[in-house]
Amino acid sequence: MPEATKSHYDRFGLITAFLVVGVISLVQPGCNCSSSNDDTSSAITSVSPANSSANSLVTTDITALFRDDMDSTTVENGFSLTLNSTLVAATVSYDEATKTATLSPDIDLVSGAEYYATIASSVMDINGSSPLSSDYVWSFTISPAMLLTSKNANGVSGFDVSQSADIDATGRYIVFESEAINMTSDATTRNRLHIYRKDTITGEVILVSSTSEGLEADNDARNPSISSNGRYVVFESKASNFSINAYGSNLQIYLKDLDNGSIDLSRNDFGFPDDSAIGASNAKVSDDGRYILFQSSDATMSTATDGLGNVQIYLKDISEDILAGPVQMISRTALNEAGTNDSGNPDMSADGSHIVFESLATNLTTSNSFNHIYYVNTSVAHTVEQISVATGGAEANAQSNKPSISNDGSTIVFHSSATNLDSSDDNDATDVYLHYITPGSTELISATNNGKSGNDASSNAHISGDADYVVFESQASDLASDSRLGINNILVRDLSAMPGIIIKKVDIPSSTLPSNEPAISADGRYVSFHSDEAYTDDDSYSVSDVFRTHNSTHP
Repeated sequence: MPEATKSHYDRFGLITAFLVVGVISLVQPGCNCSSSNDDTSSAITSVSPANSSANSLVTTDITALFRDDMDSTTVENGFSLTLNSTLVAATVSYDEATKTATLSPDIDLVSGAEYYATIASSVMDINGSSPLSSDYVWSFTISPAMLLTSKNANGVSGFDVSQSADIDATGRYIVFESEAINMTSDATTRNRLHIYRKDTITGEVILVSSTSEGLEADNDARNPSISSNGRYVVFESKASNFSINAYGSNLQIYLKDLDNGSIDLSRNDFGFPDDSAIGASNAKVSDDGRYILFQSSDATMSTATDGLGNVQIYLKDISEDILAGPVQMISRTALNEAGTNDSGNPDMSADGSHIVFESLATNLTTSNSFNHIYYVNTSVAHTVEQISVATGGAEANAQSNKPSISNDGSTIVFHSSATNLDSSDDNDATDVYLHYITPGSTELISATNNGKSGNDASSNAHISGDADYVVFESQASDLASDSRLGINNILVRDLSAMPGIIIKKVDIPSSTLPSNEPAISADGRYVSFHSDEAYTDDDSYSVSDVFRTHNSTHP
């Protein structure tokens, strides 16, 4: 169970105990998984996951809500979980205030496996009476390792192309862009890109690129990014019907709050939208929805620094006012001089305080003319650190792109065609690298078991929020079993095993079509990507679809 959840229990004074093996009936597969006794069904008013459900995460907790005030000790000893008639090691707690028992497995559950939960008839209420005449048993199944997510609530896959997915912290919510018009009951226009959010537990699909009244955007919406809690989504669009004064001919960044349906436009210090020829794009949103990070060529986006007409990186603070909230340029020097060339592809830590981006500017640090990766810590005086450097400080001798940063800002991954970042690089192709802010070291990530670089290009890397895993695309065939040479595979490297090398292909089984644009959940357990390959039986159409797969390198 995640540490945050454990601390939640401690804060509210819940009584916890390790599950002990008592006199509990082990249920065999094929049993009747719900009691027919009237007193049983009324004594336990609800359970989660629901009986016969098949969509739980591997990290799910199992809960049961009682009608009566219960004796905590008997509940702790009488609540069990089994897989193939074998007890699952777990911790059980009982919340007296809510009358809720919670069973938290000690390890991740198994994708695609059916589990049986049991509340034993030996449990007692606080008066010493037994409310159950027999064991209360129900079953549920964990989501399969490979899940088609670009499908509607009825399980029908999208009629048209779906792509460019992002994933929340736990792997529950996936956002993606799609031309499919059968994702929701909302009226949508064919051959227009829409943004959707899929809830993989309930199956619900929400049209994100819509007005606060629920009308679809009147232009394409692209490139979504989701907050860790799944509440906020940012995307870019030229839509003109959001009723917030956007310039219809320009790309703008929009923030959708899926709790209340509101949609807002990210504006400059004066409250005006982007008026540059290129527009604003490549947005990210902080976990709390306070900060929006994006790129723009609008020279007046931040009143503190002239953007010089180049594409710059900006951070918008909307904590007080989406209209007039301050905007600071990130791609500037310590002397408040804007980058002398274009910057792009920004990413930030969970709280927005650590930012990385790529830039061709030569004045951010003393650098050569190649595209480099830069790091800014916004919680201290503004400085820019070049991180596309070898251990020891030698800067990359070729282009570096697409940085991704961990939640605490300590670890960054990127890809580069440089040949001098790690002595193990011997393939003369693009490779994935990892840089630790402290001690300033850089290591090759797309490496074979002998430590050398793969036999083809690797790129587009993303690091999990906990900095334990890196997912990336690779056309190499020697980095993981089942990988195909010259076709994009989705690979995950387990950083917790370093200096050992554990890399596994997660777009399985072996595919003949490429997989692209991977993203990884903050806890490293799930990966999203898109592919034309029909990985699941419910993928009914020969178009690009979005999938979520379990990271098999996670213990």
